[in-house]
Amino acid sequence: MPRYSSRYLDQLLDQRDYAALVDLQAIATGWDGFDPGAPSFGCPRPVFAVFEMLTWLAQAVRSGVWTYYEATPPDRAECMLEALDALDAATLRQKYAQGRAHWRDAEACAELDDWIGDHEPALVAWAFDVLEAHRAELALVGT
Repeated sequence: MPRYSSRYLDQLLDQRDYAALVDLQAIATGWDGFDPGAPSFGCPRPVFAVFEMLTWLAQAVRSGVWTYYEATPPDRAECMLEALDALDAATLRQKYAQGRAHWRDAEACAELDDWIGDHEPALVAWAFDVLEAHRAELALVGT
């Protein structure tokens, strides 16, 4: 698998935009320890939380948050809730749990889709803050 330099990871972290997050997620999925069958994909908890949030956000924007919950295994969703707890991301955890509980309710999903769309810049900033605070864990999956 290709490995990336710390300098390249730093450049992506410095960009602090959605496209850089997508690039970082692609790097993590190429990590030798990446396990698609594991609830956290085998990633360290903070890295998993950021990239799972990115998937959640992308599906909400692209096709509606209900599609994320429909496709996400329950053990992965539970792992995400635990990761958000560990990161003390109370509002994000509350919104994620709300969607999980009501993903079959079109009105509730539309409200959550709107919330995600309105908060996309804050969610992206949160993701970079987490990755900055957990550079060693990011380096584990990227270098």
